[in-house]
Amino acid sequence: MNTKNVIWCSIALLCALSCGEGKQNKTAKNKEVPVLQISEKDTLISNEFVTDIQAKRNVEMRARIGGIIQKIYVNEGQFVKRGQPLFKINDAELQMDLLKANATLKQVRADVKIAEVELSQIKSLHSKKFVASNELELVKAKLSSAKARNAFAEAERKTVLQKIGFSTVVAPFDGVIDVIPHKDGSLVEKGTLLTTLSQLGEVYAYFSIPENKYFELLKNNKLKNHQKIELTLPNGMVYQFKGSLQPAESEIDRATGSIQYKVLFPNPDRFIKHGTSGKLSISDTMEDAVIIPQKSTFSIQDKTYVYLVDQENKVKMTNIKVGATLSDSYIVDSGLKKGDVLIAEGSQSLKNGDVVKVKNQL
Repeated sequence: MNTKNVIWCSIALLCALSCGEGKQNKTAKNKEVPVLQISEKDTLISNEFVTDIQAKRNVEMRARIGGIIQKIYVNEGQFVKRGQPLFKINDAELQMDLLKANATLKQVRADVKIAEVELSQIKSLHSKKFVASNELELVKAKLSSAKARNAFAEAERKTVLQKIGFSTVVAPFDGVIDVIPHKDGSLVEKGTLLTTLSQLGEVYAYFSIPENKYFELLKNNKLKNHQKIELTLPNGMVYQFKGSLQPAESEIDRATGSIQYKVLFPNPDRFIKHGTSGKLSISDTMEDAVIIPQKSTFSIQDKTYVYLVDQENKVKMTNIKVGATLSDSYIVDSGLKKGDVLIAEGSQSLKNGDVVKVKNQL
């Protein structure tokens, strides 16, 4: 190739590059994108938690003495009142023990009387110098011994009476009877489970808050000033009563990295049973929140960015800090302010410094 041809080729290449750059700049300047102007508004934020529902009081009713179940006064699922008899364990042997204890107590009480009379006589004789002092001390010791036997006999009688009292099992509070595993005539030992009694007028919905979420809610005072708490039951039904938040534990569980809370719900019809599962929705109002669509953001190395548009329609990549996440939006904690204009969507095709044409403002 001669020198003249080389010169013409170079000129042609330069012209092509120049035309391509001009075309690229023209495309960037003419790219139409939708934008969004930032505003602040109050919004409702909901946090959802899986919950385990328990009766306010759930007590195992166990036999306090061994024996044969003589009578069962209640049925499974029955509502009972405080003090109502539930079970009767045969106490025939205890009644025999009570007769023996009463007889022993009468005997030792008689011994005390005899010792008291004897001491009175010895004191009279001692005052007249008819008996020695050591004989007086011996009679006093006999009286002390008789009184000790009397105290022991009274304690034995009270023990038998207490066991007889244990033979009748009564409800410690108003509640609902659970399964009764043993029937009439069953031989049970001390400590055998007879049934479980649940107080269902109110129920607790227990749930765990992750450590980071706990401190976030604590910082914003959301653990006290919540707007409403709803309970969704396993069938998808939203429970008609609202709950009140209460602490359940005072320490972070290091094994799970969470702290447990509970919500108290009224349950006047005893509709919710002990052991039910569900889902809690705790809603709070956030004032002057900055909310942007998730599709207007993009991530680089675990950081979230948006493109802001200045007065000359030039885009600038800006880092933001995301707070709460809604269904398709983010609540921004920092990085944006009221009046900022950002690219609403299509940011993936842009780069920092591009000049765009505003298509429409959302």
